[in-house]
Amino acid sequence: MMNGRRIVIWIIPLLALLGLSSGSALAQKAAPPPAAPPPAAPPAAAPPAAPAAAVAPYEVWVIDQSDSSKDGGGTLYIYDGESLAKDAKSAKAEKVDLGDKFAEACKEAGGFPKRPHMIFFTKDGKYAILSYVASGHVVFLDAAARAPIGCVSLGKNAHATFPAANMKLAIGANIAEKKLVRIATDYADKKFTVNDVVALASLETGAGLSDMAPICPIIENKSQYAFVTPRGGGLVIFDITTTPMSNTGSLPRDSVRPAGCGGVQIGSTMYLNSGGGWPATPLNHDVYAFGLGSLPEGSVPELIGGRSGGDSHGMVGLNNKYLWSGDRHLNLIDTYDTGNGNIKIGTVLLSGDLSKDPAPDLMDAAPDGSYVFAALRGPSPLTGNNKEVNNAVGSTPGVGVIKVEGNGRGGALVGIAPISKMVQEKDKEGKDVTVEKADPHGIQVRKK
Repeated sequence: MMNGRRIVIWIIPLLALLGLSSGSALAQKAAPPPAAPPPAAPPAAAPPAAPAAAVAPYEVWVIDQSDSSKDGGGTLYIYDGESLAKDAKSAKAEKVDLGDKFAEACKEAGGFPKRPHMIFFTKDGKYAILSYVASGHVVFLDAAARAPIGCVSLGKNAHATFPAANMKLAIGANIAEKKLVRIATDYADKKFTVNDVVALASLETGAGLSDMAPICPIIENKSQYAFVTPRGGGLVIFDITTTPMSNTGSLPRDSVRPAGCGGVQIGSTMYLNSGGGWPATPLNHDVYAFGLGSLPEGSVPELIGGRSGGDSHGMVGLNNKYLWSGDRHLNLIDTYDTGNGNIKIGTVLLSGDLSKDPAPDLMDAAPDGSYVFAALRGPSPLTGNNKEVNNAVGSTPGVGVIKVEGNGRGGALVGIAPISKMVQEKDKEGKDVTVEKADPHGIQVRKK
């Protein structure tokens, strides 16, 4: 017992010495705080956000088909695409006279080029094809140089000439003489030769085709077949690789209404329209879907939409999914979802504060699909207008800039680049008046 007490007595001073004997001792002599950890390294800076993909520079080409001289001609306006989209009203255009220099290029073809109507680029964007509707000339241009490199004649009329994707040929429509014309195209050597002409009037006696004047020959992406939309309605499909070009199938007027000109291929479907402006069909607007799997014979296309009392002309595809079909009489664009049963999903209304009567005609899209540019007709349209209804009359000639919304589901007119040509003439009473004669029509977008 004594020994136990001695041990306790001996341990207590030891604990006090070590500072562990009581709570007060712990409070007075607490263990020093641990050393502060070394300062943490600052967080690594986040990598800079990847810059938004730059939009490839592009140009918007639009043709004023009003005469640039007493002989004819016309004027090409070339806009920088980005500048046009940002501020259409202030955008400055490079101007090219489509008369004298182009007449020199057409010397062998004869005559003076008059009324430049339609323009299309080759697949690589290096060359343009310009059709003169009043004189029959087709001029080939070096797009970068803005200079003609060749010229052929289709006859009395050249309404539209479409290049094949393979760049080996182009197909032209001669409405006046009801002829389909093939042109062999050698851009590298600047050689352009008419090598086949098909008289279409011979088809009017059968297959329910009453007026075979070709409006537009739309070529599918494989460069073998052209869809020819006659003035009198119906549809004729030609194999454009044979000599002579061969009719592989035709559809009567009740399958496709008269005077179509719009054509857009999206995937394995060709979209076509019918249009107005002709005496027999002053107002006409239908949109059709044609499955390319039925070629070469063709099948009856599906009617996917249209407008009563409208006038369809321009069409454009967006983001390989949406189809836009314009109406120049009703001042609107209907949009279709080609990936969802070709249903109509919306309407872009164009008349408003910027223009009470824009009269949208042909259209094309920016390379990234962010804008659509439309040729807006003037108060004195030179082509495609039926004076009984004035389907092609507009109040603000120029280029309409339409901002695309919903990836192509809709859009809004956000600007107009005005094009003007004021001309003095006599009115019905013989008085001098100044009249707006500018009449934009052909329009295309080109990557620089």
